[in-house]
Amino acid sequence: MVFWLCLMAFAACEVEFDFKELDGDPLFLLDGAVKSEPYSPSTSNFQMYLYAVPSAAGEREFSEEARCTLKVYRNSELIDTKDYITIQSFFGLIADEYPVKPGDEVLVTAESAGFPTASSRTVIPQAPPAVEASFSMSGDNLNIRFSFEDDADTDDAYAVCFRTISSRYRPDDAAMGTTLDLSFGNSSESSLPDSGPFDVTWEDGYRYYGIFDDSFNGRLKEFEVTAPFSFPSGDEKSYFRIELQRISPERLRYEIACNDKSSNVLGFIGLAPVTFAYTNVSGGSGCFSSGNSGYSDWTEVVPDGR
Repeated sequence: MVFWLCLMAFAACEVEFDFKELDGDPLFLLDGAVKSEPYSPSTSNFQMYLYAVPSAAGEREFSEEARCTLKVYRNSELIDTKDYITIQSFFGLIADEYPVKPGDEVLVTAESAGFPTASSRTVIPQAPPAVEASFSMSGDNLNIRFSFEDDADTDDAYAVCFRTISSRYRPDDAAMGTTLDLSFGNSSESSLPDSGPFDVTWEDGYRYYGIFDDSFNGRLKEFEVTAPFSFPSGDEKSYFRIELQRISPERLRYEIACNDKSSNVLGFIGLAPVTFAYTNVSGGSGCFSSGNSGYSDWTEVVPDGR
């Protein structure tokens, strides 16, 4: 029995799309976010991937001339139109900057002939709380302790990113560095990274760990985590900081649904119900979210024993 399950799972991995659940019309899948940074308070970064998903009935190929028009609205005012996005081949990352601030509503729509209009909206969150952080080396591991206080008046979600950089001098505040993966390992039932004390983890250029405030609404939340850490050779020093992002809860729900579906092998090959795929996109699929980031200071990491 195990042999046949493995054989079917291997065969299923070769399938790129499952057309059985698609409607008669093609649709757009949007996966994007708009994010405010403390180092550019007058603008927010917009990033979006857009995929054209073919219909179950009719043509499954799009013409070379087909284009999608992506429109961006701020508080119901049209602020940008991108009418050059290719559909037949993957266009790539759509990136821009817009003058939006906390509390602004951002709406995106994707339109093309033969497709239902896909739309999604999000509200830019307020700035996140300050992060109190400390850390120390233990062998080859960086032991990290940090805390922040949740706002009792709002239902919040947070994304945490652990960043490091090597430099001869203390990095500029706007330096991003690279991210550290925490050492929770993998569960025995899934090849997906374990999220430890967080609700979900995902990769979006950087590794993020997301958590809802359900269990600590209005209170101080403390964490202790560990990450493998190595020092650079030569005369460069290592620095560490934590990014805390107040994020729209839709992003966490979407990433949880994606992880659930990816780990449900039996559902994928038709032997168990497939998990529900969350979306906040009307007329399409995917997720459009927003975030507002804050950072602890870059602090030098000192090797154990020094």
